[in-house]
Amino acid sequence: MDVLIVKLGALGDVINTLPLVIALKEQLGARIYWLVAPLSYPLLAEHEAVDQTILFDQSKGVASISALLRQIRCHHFDLVLDLQRILKSGLLCIAARGERKIAFDKRRCKELSWLFPFERIPASDPHAHMIHQYLEFACYLGIRQAPIEWRIRVGGHLPDGMFPQFVILNIGATKPANRWTADGFSVLARMVQQQHHLPCVLTGGREDAAMAERIQSLAGENVCNMVGKTSLAELIDLIDAAHAVVTCDTGPMHLAVALGKKVIALFGPSDHRRTGPFHGKVMRAEVDCAPCRRKSCSNPACMTAIRPEDVFSVLSNHLNRPVQD
Repeated sequence: MDVLIVKLGALGDVINTLPLVIALKEQLGARIYWLVAPLSYPLLAEHEAVDQTILFDQSKGVASISALLRQIRCHHFDLVLDLQRILKSGLLCIAARGERKIAFDKRRCKELSWLFPFERIPASDPHAHMIHQYLEFACYLGIRQAPIEWRIRVGGHLPDGMFPQFVILNIGATKPANRWTADGFSVLARMVQQQHHLPCVLTGGREDAAMAERIQSLAGENVCNMVGKTSLAELIDLIDAAHAVVTCDTGPMHLAVALGKKVIALFGPSDHRRTGPFHGKVMRAEVDCAPCRRKSCSNPACMTAIRPEDVFSVLSNHLNRPVQD
């Protein structure tokens, strides 16, 4: 059985889809083709459950899109699964040649993608965690009680001079409203060093470089700034070696969960029931406006009200060393 997965999205979305894909591979003996955007391509290209990763890179213009369409048109799939549920993914599913094309129910679709003539899985709770929502496709196809696995490959290579033990502070977030404060992270880093004698490593994207420099200047020398300096493979190895991960709502949060790390996730505008860490501790401030699901906010009180002292208290419970007075 040949299955085309259309899941173009962000790193966290792709990671949350892996348990479904592994179930299809293991229990249906499926040959998996995955259509994905560049950011997550390296993760899938090396994944044991994915037989062929098909790159969808809009930035290269019309010629690359035409080549992509020819590539997916030359193969006949038994199943085509639209897991992105937007207009773009629906059009790509229409273009693919497949016996059955299956997508979410109307209530959970976006951008009028429910108008495409696909099979629809039964309506279900739109607030359930996305891993469970993706696994509804497995149930629809007759797979019962699929185990939740990610099987992300770890290389075990760390940068020269990296601390032997450390806590990761993942400071970035794609949506500005999901970000915590530089002051909060710097205070937390000092408390981890002073009371647990553990250094902190900062991770994030290149757009977070200025914030990382401020955190490092406030927190002192026991903070290693790796923001914008790692490939995806290097980030995987770094997270895998960490003692624990404190993170905002972003893709590396889901990566840390998939790697079995102790995760503390700082949430504000987002609905942690759907997109929070599958395993780990969610921390949110009690404010009336959250979760509002906004991407940006002029006064993100839901994030600024999260106190570093409270985060440290939870983190201390996760660490394997007793707090020293």
